[in-house]
Amino acid sequence: MNTLLLPAICFLVLSAVALFVIALSKRESRSRFVEARLKAFRHDETAPDDGEEGADAFRHKQSYSGIPLLSSLLATIGGSDATALQLDRAGVPLRVGEYYMIRVVAAAALFLAPLVFGFSLFNLFIAFILGVVGYMAPSQWLNNKRKKRIDRINAQLVDMLGMVSNSIKSGYGLMQSLEFAGSQLPAPLGLEIRRTLREATLGMTSEAALGAMGERINSKDLDLVLVAINIQRAVGGNLSEILDKVAYTMRERERIRGDIATLTSQQKLTGIVVGGLPIFMFAIFTVMNPGYMSVFFEEDIGHLILVVAGGLEVLGFLAMKRIMAIEI
Repeated sequence: MNTLLLPAICFLVLSAVALFVIALSKRESRSRFVEARLKAFRHDETAPDDGEEGADAFRHKQSYSGIPLLSSLLATIGGSDATALQLDRAGVPLRVGEYYMIRVVAAAALFLAPLVFGFSLFNLFIAFILGVVGYMAPSQWLNNKRKKRIDRINAQLVDMLGMVSNSIKSGYGLMQSLEFAGSQLPAPLGLEIRRTLREATLGMTSEAALGAMGERINSKDLDLVLVAINIQRAVGGNLSEILDKVAYTMRERERIRGDIATLTSQQKLTGIVVGGLPIFMFAIFTVMNPGYMSVFFEEDIGHLILVVAGGLEVLGFLAMKRIMAIEI
């Protein structure tokens, strides 16, 4: 009974702490947030007038948590800025403190889950593995969400370039054309364009605002557009014609991506079937003849076989994923 009670109490305490931190962070007043944003873009006479430094100053002055002490602690950690940037790129409305708290709670919950069934060396080993998985799972989820968001933005770029090119042909400037495209496009690209225009309105130069958008999104297709715009501003030329050529290049890349996805779909399905077949057969035999499969749960050699089999499944999944990742 004591073995079950201690992990349950630890899990409840960690969950309560996580909920408390999230609740405090949500209660921060909106006026303080607006003041922090405006202060980041406010002109400082003693500092050099550089838009890129203004963007960096804004990033360093952001709040990492609703609790000031925790925010100051996270500000001293080197990876907090990178984590905040990843959350921004994924479009996840979480702060760095909340994100780390979710990872810690997930790791603690999965670590304590095997110990509920008894304390042994094998259960401790499984608990350690599950704890690592629980800590890394939110990071993997964040990466997948970031990639999906980038794919949606890349799919909207062609429409955005068409709108901007037509607006420039009509006599509007670049920022006015971006404003029109931002009002017509849905999220996430429309939201990013509107954010860029708002930053430019608050005092950043147009080059710095566009560069900050490229850093937030981290898309190779968008970088191609920004490079084309910067080259046109440096050496001159017909911007609408340049954007039309960039849009054509992107359409061809999307067509090639579609062809590759079609050609590799059968191999992906084969990998799923081959990888899932051992797990399916293991579950079927466990239900049909539990005594025959009990050696995997009761004997040390069975525990070792399960661990090796699970590791090989993970290695096979990573290998298939790596083979199918074809860059265009």
